[in-house]
Parts: sequence; structure tokens; C-alpha cells
Amino acid sequence: MKILTKFLGSTVLAALLVTGFTGCGSSSSSDDNTTADLNTTADNSDKIPFGDGEFSAFEQVAVFDVVKNADGTVDHTATYQKVSAIAAIIGQYVANTNEPGVDAETFKGTNWIVAGLEATTAENNFTSDDVNKHILGIPTKLTIDPTQPYSPTNTKKVKVLEICNSGYASQALGVVNVGGDEGAKVPNGSYHATALPCEITVHNDDNGIYVTMLNPETIFTLFFTEVFTADVMQNENFKNAMMTLPTQVKSEIYAMIYNALDGAGETYTKEATKMGTIYTTMSSVVATTDVDNGGKEPYRHYKYTGTLGTEYTAADAKAIAEKLISVMTSDEEGTVGVQESELLNILPSTQDGVKPAWRSGRLAPLKVPGGSYIVEACSPTYAKEALSTGEYHTPALPCEIAVTVNPDDNKSVDISILNPEFMFTAMFGDSMSKMTADEIAAFNTIIDNINGDLKTIVDYTMEHNVSGFDGSNVKITPIEY
Repeated sequence: MKILTKFLGSTVLAALLVTGFTGCGSSSSSDDNTTADLNTTADNSDKIPFGDGEFSAFEQVAVFDVVKNADGTVDHTATYQKVSAIAAIIGQYVANTNEPGVDAETFKGTNWIVAGLEATTAENNFTSDDVNKHILGIPTKLTIDPTQPYSPTNTKKVKVLEICNSGYASQALGVVNVGGDEGAKVPNGSYHATALPCEITVHNDDNGIYVTMLNPETIFTLFFTEVFTADVMQNENFKNAMMTLPTQVKSEIYAMIYNALDGAGETYTKEATKMGTIYTTMSSVVATTDVDNGGKEPYRHYKYTGTLGTEYTAADAKAIAEKLISVMTSDEEGTVGVQESELLNILPSTQDGVKPAWRSGRLAPLKVPGGSYIVEACSPTYAKEALSTGEYHTPALPCEIAVTVNPDDNKSVDISILNPEFMFTAMFGDSMSKMTADEIAAFNTIIDNINGDLKTIVDYTMEHNVSGFDGSNVKITPIEY
């Protein structure tokens, strides 16, 4: 889960509640998804310099009618099947279409792909079955059919489609220049790997079926805040491109979704509804990572040094990522969530007297430009708790762990997670004002459990399952935010 992986201090909680997070918008969904505006005034010099001058963590892109029975009641099973079909339609379009080749005016970068399907040409003919294997299902506390008891087969899951564009990702991760030959590279680019890939989700309630996405304007600002105050912004080519890049990526994702749905003859309503906390000033964005004034670092990076002084390659990073998957187990291996007994015994978390099981959302790690490999970890128990805040938060899941060979010396491996306190305030803050003090305390316990489990799993893997490392680590000096 890209969320909440530790505790949130009482000072931060108090600040959240004082700001009020009063509603300033809503959507067609019956989710209680009132948005929250961090700012009430802004002079022109402080306005968000792209898009429409403000952004939210999530955006609702399209709404479909639910499927109904002859008597007008909701056909819950058919509606849930339609959710899966919509996700597959979008996935097939992305996987099979060379977007710039079809529409170079809209698509300015390289071809988009579905995460897990690494093909990059229009010569593919992926079926819905092919795509469905790479669509993640994040479980909720809700049933598919509310007239039947909750069970493993009657658990509503939000469908998560992850897409990636190597051109834009290479720019974001500092592999190539932003702004062309006269531009510059994003500083410490590889340390931003867990902010990728882009995510599109599909879910339903009794009022509609909703397509929602993690807003690229969020990715390129909240998770790259230090870039906007760095010396590299003095390069006008870099600065101009960095300010236009997020909106361009966003427009391309919108276009792919609509092209896919229109091409399949689907009937739906187009939307651009902001979901969650709304940011309207750059100062509010920068404040989220101003560690000297209560802000939080977006990432936590840990360095694992080999015992033999060996130089490592991206292949070693991939092998370590694969070890993490095998330790957690994956959904198709037949031992889902069954951790090695020694690891299970040291996992610090307990929920209702039981140690929640962990698993990888994929059989293989995702490769992103720059030689980083991403493992997507999931605990169904904690995923359900996270989505109790509203299913529109799903694009912030699952928990991503990035494995990268340290670019400075090639003699250590860096493993990164997103900072839980940052994610909580920046991405889930809109839900806080709706929680009681007891609910906040319970949720913070869950956050602490997630953080403890993930760090224990990584340390255990490095000590017991990866040769050449003794499991010891040091926290990398954070990037100056």
C-alpha cells in the first residue's frame, strides 16, 4: 500500500483537525468523498503554475450506470462483472495501441504500456484474459452481493490498472533530461521510483461505476517537491518542461480512457471531478515536505551494504526484488500469504489477535527506467482498513517497495518506501476530519503495524534470503526537501 506505513504524531493530527478540511466539492459517487481545500487565498505568484491552478490527489474520470434487474433493483453481480469488463477494456486499449502513432497531436511522448505487459509496439493483440492477469484486485470490507454473507468469494475488490510511459518515467527518474538537450535531469531521480507507475481504478456502489485515477499533477509535485526549490529550476528549459509535464501526462491518461471506452461503444458520463484534498498554492505543496516546519519527507531510503565489497548491477536489484516476492508469496503460488515460520514469528503486527498475512500483488517485480525494480506488497487485512476511508483512495495502493543499486558507488543496494506520515497527511488527509479520536487512534495503530511489518519483511529477506548481505542497514541521509 502506498499509504500510511507508520504512526502519525499527535501534533500533526491536531494540525489536520484544526485546518478543518471542510468540504468544497463532491462527485456523483455515493462515497463520502468530500474534498478538502488546504488554502483559501493565493496571490498570482503562489498559484499552482500548471493545469487549472489547483490539483487534488485523485480525479474521477468517468461514471457508468449500474446494471439493474427488471424490477429496477441493482443487479449486484452483473454490476461487479461490468467493473471488471471496464478495467479490461481500458487495459486492452493501452496494451494494444501505439498511442503516438495513432494520435501524435495528443500523445507527445512514447507508447504507454500496462504494467506487467512490457511490449511497446502496436503489433500486439492482448486479450482481456491477458490484461486481467495484470489488473490488481484490492479487497474492501464490502460484499459483491449485499444479500449474501461476506466471504472470500463475496468480497468486493477495486480493480487497479497500472500504466507506464517509459519516456515520461525516464524524465521523472532522472534518466534523461527534462526540457530536451538544453534542459537538465531531475536530481536524485532514482529515489522517486516508488511514486510510479500511474494508476487507474474502477469500482462501484449502488449508484454507479466509477473510473478514478491518481492525478499525475500530484505525482509530479507532492513527490518531487524538492525539485521545485532546487538550483536546477534556474534552467529555463527544465523549469518550463517540468511545469507542463504533469498536465500533459494527465491529458494523455484521460485520452486513453475515453478512447478505450468510446472504441468499445460504452455509454458513460465524462467527468473531471477532484477527489480528496485540493492544493491551490505552491506554498502549500512545499509545506508538505518542509521538515523544519512540521512537514514530512516523502520517502524513506535504506542502504544495505554487501559483506564482500561487491559491485552490484540492476540484475542484482531484480534478483533481490524477486526474493522479496518469494518471501511474501504471490497470489498464484498456492501458498498465498504463508510466510516462513521464522519470519511470521518476528512480524510485529497483530490484528484482532492474528498476524495478518502479506503477499506480492505480482509474480514478478515491475521494472522502471534507471534500473529500479518495484515490488507491490499487500496485506488484505490492512487494505480493507485503508479503503474504509473511501474507495476513491485506492489509487494510493498497494504498498510499493523499490529496490535500486546505489548510483553513487554500485556497492550497496537501496530499498525505499514512501514515508507513511507524508502519505497520510498529503493523500488521506481529507478523511481525517470525519474520524473520531478513537477512530484516529485505531487507524494509527494500523499504520504502525504496516510500517513494522514491511520493514521486518525487507530486513529478513536481506539477512536470510539474499547472499552477500548480512541484513544490517543504515537510513540514507534524506534528500533535502
